[in-house]
Amino acid sequence: MSSSSYTDRRPSIVERRPSSVSAFSSRRPSVIPELQGIEKPNIDSLPNDLECDVLICGTGLIESILAASLSWQGSKVLHIDSNQYYGDNFATLTIEQLKNWFINSKLNKIGFKNYKNIKFDLNDYNYKINSKDYGIDLSPKILFTKSNLLNLLIKSRVYHYLEFQSLTNFHTFENNSFGKLISSKEDIFTNNSLNLLSKRKLMKFLKFIVNDNYLNLINENDKLINLKDFLIKNFKIDEIFSNELIFTLGLINNPNINTIDGLKRIRRYLLSLNIYGNFPTLYSKFGGPGEISQGFCRSAAVAGTIYKLNTNLINFNKNTKIANLNDGSKIKINEKLVSSINQLNNNENNNFFNNEKFYEISRMILIVDKSCNEWFNEGEFSSIIVFPPNSLNSNNEYPVECLIMGSGSGCCPEGKCIWYLHTIAPTINSENDLNCALKKLEENYLRESNFNFEDFTEDDLKLINENKLGLTPSGTLKLSESLKKFKSKEKIGYLLKLQFVQLTIVDQLNCLNEFGYNKNKIIKTNDDIIISNMPSSELSYDGIIDEAKKIYKEIVGDDVDFFDVDFEDDEEEKEMNDYNNNINSMSMELDDNEQAIMEDESEGQAGEMEFEL
Repeated sequence: MSSSSYTDRRPSIVERRPSSVSAFSSRRPSVIPELQGIEKPNIDSLPNDLECDVLICGTGLIESILAASLSWQGSKVLHIDSNQYYGDNFATLTIEQLKNWFINSKLNKIGFKNYKNIKFDLNDYNYKINSKDYGIDLSPKILFTKSNLLNLLIKSRVYHYLEFQSLTNFHTFENNSFGKLISSKEDIFTNNSLNLLSKRKLMKFLKFIVNDNYLNLINENDKLINLKDFLIKNFKIDEIFSNELIFTLGLINNPNINTIDGLKRIRRYLLSLNIYGNFPTLYSKFGGPGEISQGFCRSAAVAGTIYKLNTNLINFNKNTKIANLNDGSKIKINEKLVSSINQLNNNENNNFFNNEKFYEISRMILIVDKSCNEWFNEGEFSSIIVFPPNSLNSNNEYPVECLIMGSGSGCCPEGKCIWYLHTIAPTINSENDLNCALKKLEENYLRESNFNFEDFTEDDLKLINENKLGLTPSGTLKLSESLKKFKSKEKIGYLLKLQFVQLTIVDQLNCLNEFGYNKNKIIKTNDDIIISNMPSSELSYDGIIDEAKKIYKEIVGDDVDFFDVDFEDDEEEKEMNDYNNNINSMSMELDDNEQAIMEDESEGQAGEMEFEL
């Protein structure tokens, strides 16, 4: 690693030594393993006679999980990356690293063929910027508490190297303001803006979706119809609530998703509630996938993996199984060579891009000169805002998802905030959709942060008193048009604005089903190099473990011993058992209040609401 790159990096996990999140064990290993090129100097060159079972090119999340799993299984792994940082496509970068990333993209360097239309604007003339204060994700993600990645983080003890924070703020843009998601029986009971019939509809759906046998309760003719049509037909749920259920609670980017696939995603959110607390999702502090990638690399290093950054593959002879690296090393590979698309040499890269079908993710990342604390619950520093289809002036065909990260996330300093927006709309429409969403974010934030009680009408004050509406995104939903039309003269300042289109081979309309994520397909180059999959638009980490296990199985022959290592001591094993028991016992029994809601209507109305199976 060059001295300038080393100087510009953020403090490492070893240097931060963060305190543990309360949901997990407070114990930490006495020594957090150091990584080559971060806490330890990068190796100048590798021995020419070096042999390995598996050479992995790229330290993205999939490759890092794979490296750790193979190392603990007993394979000899060499893990390299052409970058001077860990994470590859999933990296968490400082501003200086991001600036260099942009410059390298213009120089047509290895690793940028899957990016296009990159625009980078750094406003360092008007703002004093300390690069290391920022951790910016190229592919931001959140972690559902009921997920196989969280299970693996606990089992592998990689969570010891990370710190997590809860995320409960989910908002839907509708009627020119942000409505907080109604996702639990408590939300339904306490929301006085819902009439009794609406409460009954939602309660009926929630009771249905958390039933373990919910799939057997669906008529065969309804299983493949549009999810929105299913909700209208069987639960009489109107468009506003169906948008919340589908696009915000389910984080679905396909407006035509079928009933089965859509319900699985809604159920994912609901079953993730109350496992570790009253929240469904987590995010890793100081950065997202890039931090988790480093965690698995540390685990792999403990198990014997050799690491070298700033090193890339020149070519590979599949007959002799010799890999030539740019540092002059010749590596004998006994088993397989795995690479991310970013790490392929130009010839292999060009061949790959000429033979595969690609999909587009349009992203916009902004560092905002505001804290955005008005958008966070007390003790939290993040929020998700979803703009459903046709909710913007651009008549967006696909939803725009926005992840807000405040200073408490460790990704930016006090008084600043990071906004991540993305959509899978075609490039011809995506920039307009993102800009329209950005404009609505600006308008609503300025309205939230600059309110004055003199601007409220009597109707506004009456609604606030009756419905206990706070002056947050969840509180603006029912305010009258007088306040919705309020426009602040203040302008929001941006320290950085980055836009790019990310190409991927993952079908964005079917990210998590077997077809869309190429679940059973191993992709290889002409030289027999196994290609790991690319990031998708999926905001969660779901699908990542399946990708790593798929390649693991191709190398080892089976995946039954994937991370089959006894990492836990007795107390940690008890924690894992408690976690599994929480999941197994997860249910939503109707209490007296719920029963009252269900029975309060007349028999005629109740008959209208019956879900005939």
